[in-house]
Amino acid sequence: MYRTIGKVCVVGLALMVSQLTLADAESEIKYRKAVMKVVGGHMSSIGTILRGGVHMEDLKLHANGMASISKVAPNVFPEGSDAGKTNSKAIIWQQPEDFKMAMDKFVMAADNFAAVANAGDMANIGGAVKQLGGSCKGCHDDYKKE
Repeated sequence: MYRTIGKVCVVGLALMVSQLTLADAESEIKYRKAVMKVVGGHMSSIGTILRGGVHMEDLKLHANGMASISKVAPNVFPEGSDAGKTNSKAIIWQQPEDFKMAMDKFVMAADNFAAVANAGDMANIGGAVKQLGGSCKGCHDDYKKE
């Protein structure tokens, strides 16, 4: 009788742990998507400001926001968060060194863009935003499902 109860407890515990893992993965994916929406929001705002010449006074805010959120983005792909409803390709977890290099490129481009924007260096703003956009596109091309 005690063996049966023990087996039931072990199976029940295993099911609970697997559910917790699934719940954790779902939460991680939900958080990742929210972080990426922030990245996209800043990028869209930056593009609109620069193309339309509107709200130029907000450019620094978005540049600094992008630099800040770029530091969060590399951490929203923990191991185990590839299971579930995600737009991320498995290659992120299969080749983590390559993915880290791509994310490092994004962080550096965001920091550079913020530095150029904060300096009011409009002569170099186009190159800096192109570098930033290229880092975003590179990750999307290689690591995001269509």
